[in-house]
Amino acid sequence: MDEKQKKSVQYWLESSEDDWEVANHLFEKGDYSYSLFFVHLTIEKILKGI
Repeated sequence: MDEKQKKSVQYWLESSEDDWEVANHLFEKGDYSYSLFFVHLTIEKILKGI
């Protein structure tokens, strides 16, 4: 894997961590539909990173 690919993977995985935190925060507040949306984003970004 070259440096550009490593940076891309790092970007997607770091971005997914941010979305996961938002999903958890929304879930704790009882905003389940938006929490689920951010979980969806998290999964998509993890898959892109892989």
